[in-house]
Amino acid sequence: MSVYSKFMLILFIVGLFVSILVSSSKPINSEVLVGSDNPAENVVIAGYKHWTRVNPEPQQVMSLIVAQYSNLGRCAAQTAPPEFSMEAQNPHRNKFVVVYVNEIARPAMMEQKLPIFPEGSVIVKEKLATKDSLSPELLTVMRKRESGYDPDKGNWEYMVFDGAGQTLQADGKLENCQGCHIQHRATDYVTRVYLPASVLEKLR
Repeated sequence: MSVYSKFMLILFIVGLFVSILVSSSKPINSEVLVGSDNPAENVVIAGYKHWTRVNPEPQQVMSLIVAQYSNLGRCAAQTAPPEFSMEAQNPHRNKFVVVYVNEIARPAMMEQKLPIFPEGSVIVKEKLATKDSLSPELLTVMRKRESGYDPDKGNWEYMVFDGAGQTLQADGKLENCQGCHIQHRATDYVTRVYLPASVLEKLR
């Protein structure tokens, strides 16, 4: 073998080795778009502002459970149901929300009285400090996963992002989220308290 051929072979081997190192340093099945110009860096919610906006006006989220027991003057720790503590930790309580759904989730959200959300459905809820807030404090996300992911709780994965949608703060089978949404089994664990009256009237 000539010197030139040996040199080219060494270059090829070095290049192959470097390529393997670079590819192995990237997370497998990563859903984060590195360097994307889109403010929503995670592909699960990328472009969500262009999805179907469920409620045209920000909807204030009130806890009916907490309000009921507070008005009765009862000691929550002694008399309230287990749902009380979960509701008290609800990140949306007494905040305003705007909700978006992707195309897969739209029929279940907007048309079905007893919805069954198909796999791949994504619901993004913007949490706003006030009705007139220009940007959300937080994004909370529900994504319908494959059958068997969490069958006892609807196979929903929960995610929490910062308001810009750039930093994933928590995800998975989040107990705080499940504790509230489990009260809504009849509607596939989705609250829908934010649906406008005009949409509610047309549910079938």
